[in-house]
Amino acid sequence: MTSSVLSTAQMSAMVTVVGLAFMIIFRIMSRKVPTSPPQVESLFPWVGSAVSLIFRPNSFLALCQARYGPVFKVLAGGRNVIVVSSSDALSSVAFADHRTLSSHVQHYAHFRAICSDSSLYPKTYDTVAHKIFPILDRRLAKRTLGDLTPPFAQLVFDKLMMFSDRPHVSLTRSLTEPLYIGANGMLFGSRFPQDTYEDFFTLLDSLPKRLSMRPFWSLPSSRARDRLLQRISDYLEGASPVNDDKLADTFTALFREHDIPIEVAAPSILLVMSSLHQNTVNVIFWLFAWLLADPSAFSAVRSEIDKAVREDFGNFQSFLAEASPEKLDTPSFALLNSAVLETMRLTSVQTGVRLAECDLEIQDGKKTFPIRKGEYVVLDPRGAHQDKSSYPDGDRFIVGRFVQREYQGDLAATVGYPYFALGSGKHIVSFRNRID
Repeated sequence: MTSSVLSTAQMSAMVTVVGLAFMIIFRIMSRKVPTSPPQVESLFPWVGSAVSLIFRPNSFLALCQARYGPVFKVLAGGRNVIVVSSSDALSSVAFADHRTLSSHVQHYAHFRAICSDSSLYPKTYDTVAHKIFPILDRRLAKRTLGDLTPPFAQLVFDKLMMFSDRPHVSLTRSLTEPLYIGANGMLFGSRFPQDTYEDFFTLLDSLPKRLSMRPFWSLPSSRARDRLLQRISDYLEGASPVNDDKLADTFTALFREHDIPIEVAAPSILLVMSSLHQNTVNVIFWLFAWLLADPSAFSAVRSEIDKAVREDFGNFQSFLAEASPEKLDTPSFALLNSAVLETMRLTSVQTGVRLAECDLEIQDGKKTFPIRKGEYVVLDPRGAHQDKSSYPDGDRFIVGRFVQREYQGDLAATVGYPYFALGSGKHIVSFRNRID
């Protein structure tokens, strides 16, 4: 009995010693062999820095950037992840051919978080990427957005007025629910169910955990997702040219023409909603939070809006009826435009994940970094957005940072700056006018 206990204890000690020795050798070898990009040191082989990436990604990546520079490599769960955060490196990755650096891995991760049936991923991706997004690209372009903004503005205002009778409404809900109702009504028509806000944001709040595969109690958000998909399915089943608004009929007709089944169409709509609302609600909340924290900035923006409404539109009702991207993109709203751009600069975190489909190189100034086939590349714009040489006091919200001496257009204010808050790559998606 004693001999058996001793042998077990000895075996356990040997396993522990061998394991520690392996970890020490791994760490020494990782220090001795220089890598390009520089490799972030980690104690555990294979696992690497996965725990830090999952549970404290922002602070971890900021520390790595300070130590290793704007391009570095992280081991996470057996995968090599290249993180890029400088303007040149971000541009090099963003403008790479999609056949070289693919974004499919990011799309499928999002589909997995939104849709419960993995067998629908290919059909859902094809529906969203090749059928729905081309329609959105045309309808939400600045040149065609003008006929959508007045009904959107009226829906948002009507919902805000409903809050006036409710004494206790959180800042988050008072800002995000009107936008949610307005954007859904603008895109999907008056038949789209407006009482889905709580279920949608329950699901939305769970997305970071779902995307990072962190353990959490998923039942409430899974039930919310099921209810959302059922409500969207009911909306789609009741579609007809007679009942639907013009743009809503464009969507529902698309599903009919391509014979897309409801079980694919419903998660496709939910994915569009997720893409539409995620960044917008984040930006609008922080815009108001920072303005409320700076009374002088809030007063200046409020005065500018009051003056523009009075002088350019006559009164508030005329503003609601006539607001369009062209009328908003004027010197009259220069400070508001700057405030929105500044908020987006500070709130942009990841702009994408790419998978290397072959060996390639990326540029960071005069340096060249190799990327091997199968490695992941994460675009992290915070380094560029807080570069002190481009943005003095880059960690602070400065309401007039992007005010131009001579106003040349809403996005012209970012020319000459490293700015990736509106997306990146060959086809940048702008939602600045919807925020205004």
